[in-house]
Amino acid sequence: MVLAGQGWLALGRHFATILETPFLPYCLIGAFAIHFWTRPGRSECMATLALGAASALAFILWSGRYRFDWPSSIASGSFFGLASLAVLAVQTIRLESAAQKEKLETLMAGGVFGYSALFIAYILNFTTRLHPRTYDLYLYAADAGYGLPIGAWVGKFVGARPLLLHACSLVYESLPLAVSLLYAYQRSGRKQLPVRVLPAFLGGGGAAYLLYNFLPATGPHYIFGAAFPEHLPSAAEAGLRMVTVGDAARNAVPSMHLACALMIFWACRPLAAWVRAAAAVFLALTILATLGFGEHYVVDLVAAIPYAAALMGICSTRQAKAPVPALVLTLGWMAALRFGTPLFASHTFTWLASIATALVCLIYNEGWALSTEPASRASTTNLLGAEPT
Repeated sequence: MVLAGQGWLALGRHFATILETPFLPYCLIGAFAIHFWTRPGRSECMATLALGAASALAFILWSGRYRFDWPSSIASGSFFGLASLAVLAVQTIRLESAAQKEKLETLMAGGVFGYSALFIAYILNFTTRLHPRTYDLYLYAADAGYGLPIGAWVGKFVGARPLLLHACSLVYESLPLAVSLLYAYQRSGRKQLPVRVLPAFLGGGGAAYLLYNFLPATGPHYIFGAAFPEHLPSAAEAGLRMVTVGDAARNAVPSMHLACALMIFWACRPLAAWVRAAAAVFLALTILATLGFGEHYVVDLVAAIPYAAALMGICSTRQAKAPVPALVLTLGWMAALRFGTPLFASHTFTWLASIATALVCLIYNEGWALSTEPASRASTTNLLGAEPT
């Protein structure tokens, strides 16, 4: 199944899937990172590198789709991930007992990100069909409650700085690679992370899909087009109504990009100072990207904070508090944005609600982050829990 899927990705569509799905190449590079972080034998490393290099070279020379740009370069690197999956598939078949089980778990972990990227892209298309009209203007009106055009300011700030723009683009697209690296570190067993990576990130993405159908929205870039960020209308001019949007995924609120970046930042707390600093930079650039590209509203990001906290609590590797407060805040924000938009006409309410949400989540996270008691053995030694015996 793995090899057939790779054949379809690389040959069946003439490499179109790899080039047209922005997150997929980073997922495949992440599979390569997960594979090599398990420290495979020398012959396995050589076979993977040789197969990856040959595949990348064939893509560059003979596919007819390679261009001298960043997407094509990243696509070339993704063939090393495909090579890792192929070698792991062969190793799973030829080995036995504990060695086979270890390779199978690595194969599943490396493959799940790539195939989930394709699956998520597929199911998000259903949100477009199910919800031709969105609540974007409700979120836009809620953003006006801050009294400041924060989204427009960030959009202008990022757009006027080419280097920052490229950095934000890289961070925004490479989220799957960051999650893969976090999981690869967890598989190494060097130090226990406070969260089970696969359930938190993949399960969180699946649960977010349900929320997207409760409050379908796309982002100001898709509503206002070229008017973003320089010539955005006031909330009063835009009005408060459902609006018909074209072919764009309804995945604005809560922002899974911010939720994932927050979870990465929180999960890296036990690690070295330079790793925490890198996670902080990744988080900051994600905030700038989500707002600067017009993919999200400010309230999307605020709603993502308790959602990330809830996922961290549910998928914790430690004996933590129940995630009820974070879940209540998440659902409360979703309900308020859909049914209580007039509340955000008050600047006081908007700022106090946002600050209180952030503080509650910070206090909640301190509770489980400072806990040193491990969770039950059953929840930490399986594939999804990830720390091997």
